[in-house]
Amino acid sequence: MNVRNRRSGASLVLTGVLGLLFFWLTDHRYGLASRLYASPSSIDQANQALAGTIIGITGSLIVVLVGLWLITRKAA
Repeated sequence: MNVRNRRSGASLVLTGVLGLLFFWLTDHRYGLASRLYASPSSIDQANQALAGTIIGITGSLIVVLVGLWLITRKAA
């Protein structure tokens, strides 16, 4: 059971890190999208996308934390 917990935890950590990377890269203020899609309405796009970015990063952090908890959990 311990091996399955660690494998599941590792896959959750990897998925969470990929999610964090995705939401950071596609952020209109700090990510790669701000440099590629610079237009006069960039400020409006950044303001509209802020809620989705915050929710995505928070969800990804929760997935990472659950994965870390599974990795460090001992079998009973």
